[in-house]
Amino acid sequence: MTGRERIMAVIQGVMPDRVPVSLYKIDPFEKDSFWAQHKSFENLLAFSREYQDTFHLWRPKTGFFFSAPGSIETKVEEFKDTPLSRTLKISVNTSRGQLFRIARTSTTSMHLWIQKPWIENERDILKFLELPYTPFNPDLSEFFKIESELGDRGIGVVALPDPLAVIYELFAPGDMPQFILNTPKLINRLLDEMYKRLVNLYRFISISVAKTIIRIRGAEYAVPPQLPPEYFPDIKKMFSELVLRYDKELIEILKKGNKNYICYHWHGDIEKFLPFVLKLGIDILEPVVNSMDMPNYILKIRRITGDDIVLMGGLLAEELEFRETSEVTAMTKEAIIQGGRKGRFVLIPSGIPESSPISPQMEKNYIEFLKTGVEFGRYPLSSI
Repeated sequence: MTGRERIMAVIQGVMPDRVPVSLYKIDPFEKDSFWAQHKSFENLLAFSREYQDTFHLWRPKTGFFFSAPGSIETKVEEFKDTPLSRTLKISVNTSRGQLFRIARTSTTSMHLWIQKPWIENERDILKFLELPYTPFNPDLSEFFKIESELGDRGIGVVALPDPLAVIYELFAPGDMPQFILNTPKLINRLLDEMYKRLVNLYRFISISVAKTIIRIRGAEYAVPPQLPPEYFPDIKKMFSELVLRYDKELIEILKKGNKNYICYHWHGDIEKFLPFVLKLGIDILEPVVNSMDMPNYILKIRRITGDDIVLMGGLLAEELEFRETSEVTAMTKEAIIQGGRKGRFVLIPSGIPESSPISPQMEKNYIEFLKTGVEFGRYPLSSI
């Protein structure tokens, strides 16, 4: 089977020749990616091209908070701090005053360091809610080009946020919970506004692509540790109010369009909330991963989901960063056994290297992860 055939077989409930294996967020054939710009990743990319079944996560260009390009006048100021870093200020004027964000980037990392977030106080929320909205349909030609260039080597994935994912990034890391507690009505207004904008985007995507994975992120921000249980004792109620009431409608929109496959992204422990998530009608759940602390987590989630849901997962990224290679080999084999006995499983890590240079041990472990997946994941699976 080709990489594309193997992935599609798993999604459609057909037993493949082996478990698809991927670093997921790294497309080794992409020439302009972060990893392609750094020599330290050359060896990992070469092995990925040889071994992995490739996914390309593509995010549509959706204007300034989903409003048509040119409908909102923004000012962008860029300052070069050092030869390796720069600071970017984006600002927009409202009747209540200027709204702006300042962030710092580095050529050696994928991270964005927020120095001043869009929202720091209640007044900023009111400014944000004043921003005009002009619906538009984003250009999908880049996605179809990526799919064409990948060919049989893999598939493209349309990556979308839900309302909570959008508003979470308006605040400084860790600040959103205090606003949920202190200004719940304004948070609900923000969520409602983002939902209104996303409805148009989801409708367009639903009828513009077919037999495509559509990945939705954001749910993990409504549960611990992002929402501390000591301040949010009824966490299931919060999850329903912040996530379910919006995601249910957005997924329904996708299902009314062409035949596509809904992938629900969730970092962390999903077990308590899985019954609610399964009612949404998802097709794929990721990343579901084992670790030294939770060595049977994939098996636990598989028992809850049954065999109709595709699980994408494998190992926690921290294990790939710090464990001995022999440990990675054993854990990878165990992950395949727990998740893939009856198919419907894709082997991926929970994360990928996001800074350069990559350490020799990390490189060795990620390569071993791929090689073990290919060699051990052939059907019928053998015992460890």
